Amino acid sequence: MAASVSNERTATADGSWMAWSVGGLVAIWTAVALISIFAPDLVSGSEQEHLSVAAFATWLWGMVATGGYLLAMGRLRGSASRRPIWIGLTVATFTVWLLATILSIALPVVETGTDPTRLPIAALVTPIAAAVLTGLAGIVAGVFARSPQAG
Repeated sequence: MAASVSNERTATADGSWMAWSVGGLVAIWTAVALISIFAPDLVSGSEQEHLSVAAFATWLWGMVATGGYLLAMGRLRGSASRRPIWIGLTVATFTVWLLATILSIALPVVETGTDPTRLPIAALVTPIAAAVLTGLAGIVAGVFARSPQAG
């Protein structure tokens, strides 16, 4: 009977870990899609040509964040005692990318020159910041997951 209880806890922990992992990935890639679609375009010079720089760059930072997130989540797998840590990592990832989405879409653009060039600085910077903060959250989760005896 003790073995079946242990197996049930392990299965539940794996199911929880996988669900939270998918939740973090969905958060990152939903944010990437929303930023790519709704962030303001770069508008250049007298021709007023529109270039969606967010759509070109955000997917790259989404991939970087995905790699860091999955690396951190992979290290947390295996022990149900780490469940609060992987939940916290997913919530932090969701929060960071939600904030990046809001700022990328809502912050005003910078206008320069007499032929107004409009630069969407937030749409360029916030995905980079979100990817870095996602990686940092993964490092912090790894530190919290280590036991003091592991040395």
